[in-house]
Amino acid sequence: MTYFSMNEYVRVGVAAKLMGVCPETIRRWDKDGKIACMRTVGGHRRIALIEITRLLTGEEPDDSVKKLAVYARVSSHDQKKKGDLERQVEAAKDYCQEQGAGDPLVFTDVASGLKTDRPGLAKLCQQIEQGQVKAVVVTYQDRLTRFGWDYLERLFHNFGTAIKVIRQLPDQSVQEELVQDLIAIITSFSGRVHGLRSHKNKRAKNKTFKHQSTA
Repeated sequence: MTYFSMNEYVRVGVAAKLMGVCPETIRRWDKDGKIACMRTVGGHRRIALIEITRLLTGEEPDDSVKKLAVYARVSSHDQKKKGDLERQVEAAKDYCQEQGAGDPLVFTDVASGLKTDRPGLAKLCQQIEQGQVKAVVVTYQDRLTRFGWDYLERLFHNFGTAIKVIRQLPDQSVQEELVQDLIAIITSFSGRVHGLRSHKNKRAKNKTFKHQSTA
């Protein structure tokens, strides 16, 4: 017998078998917005078991037990030391208090907005997939992500979670936005190249040290 976790995702064929329908029905439900599916890098559908259970039982998530979540991010530890991260969290928490939502869940990262493997973001997504988050509150849109905003917004929406941006950046021209995006990409890749070089130099030093030790 195969056991699944409720947070696990399954293929269309497995989902169809569990629900007693054909795979084409699952695909049609996805197009009609009846079932929430996520896509792999290769474009294949995956369905969460918690979503399958929702359709089989007809039970919708209870919004009354969901909480607001705050997400804050800075790109460097220097920004964190200057208090930028703390100010983001406090501003978002003040918003939650004004909404009468009580103490929110708080998730933070010190990382580039281009990185997709941020620990704080991963924990936030896990809570969303478990149906624990009503809305995600961020100070500015780019604090959550530099690119792929529409994808994250759609993903969160599929789990009944909204995104609330409480502050807006000054209006920018298309050219200014493109320049900022280009700078963000160059900065990210420069950091990766520097990290690879540092790792390579460290390995070379360790190899030289071992060689001298055995000589």
